[in-house]
Amino acid sequence: MQQIDLQTEIARLRQLGSDFEDLHSEIRSLTLAPGTDARQQLTSKIVATHELVQRAMERLGALDGSQYTAVPGSRPSLEALASVVFAASIAASDLACALQANPLEGAAFPGPPADEVAVRQARHAEAVPAMAEHLADAAHQLDLAHTGCYYLASGITRDLKQHAEQNQHQAAPPPKITDSQYAVLARLSAGGGTRYVIGRYGLLKAIDKDRATVNVATLNALIKRELVGVDTTTPLHQGQRLHVTAEGHRALAHHKPTTAAARATAVPPPTTKQAAGRTR
Repeated sequence: MQQIDLQTEIARLRQLGSDFEDLHSEIRSLTLAPGTDARQQLTSKIVATHELVQRAMERLGALDGSQYTAVPGSRPSLEALASVVFAASIAASDLACALQANPLEGAAFPGPPADEVAVRQARHAEAVPAMAEHLADAAHQLDLAHTGCYYLASGITRDLKQHAEQNQHQAAPPPKITDSQYAVLARLSAGGGTRYVIGRYGLLKAIDKDRATVNVATLNALIKRELVGVDTTTPLHQGQRLHVTAEGHRALAHHKPTTAAARATAVPPPTTKQAAGRTR
């Protein structure tokens, strides 16, 4: 796996996108008069387009096989870069079609005398709309190429940031929690819960999926540490859903509760009716 400077590659993709955009603008503003001048202008644009195709292939070659291929999301990005090469190549082909449609001056084959002026006018009248159509097609493909480069630069930046955050997250030790916090997390992880307010003074309450009361102070501590998430899209008086976050699940998985706490979490206390039955 080749190690490359990915930030440099991102900068090169942005520059490539800018150059595609400039060429796109030049093609859009191009006015061709059939003949030698059109040939010269089209020739320079074809050469410029092929140079951009080569640069796009160089960027694809640099990223393919580099450390970037280990980053999640790199495959779609590489495929998108290949599509940039394709679009730019089609643009060069469209310009070549315009060059082919351009009537060039020269002597016809030997034969009966003809009205050269009328023939020339007819050839030019036929060539102008055909060349304009090919130019429009080329401009469209160049627009796709320049958009693709900017999209790739932003996408690779996002992929690298997310990958770095994920690695940092995985390397970080799991959150430390108390036995009481473990008990609340374990109950909420089984199906979530709800927090809400009651009474005229807005007393905050919380319950799990079985409608058993959850300690609000413990819950608030878990929410503050982002171990429990709250759906704030609904108001408190209607009830806000609670769920254990990914960090909360990590804390659960790595916490070693005391024997008493583990037993209390695993075996629910007897109900009043059950307790009464035992005393008989």
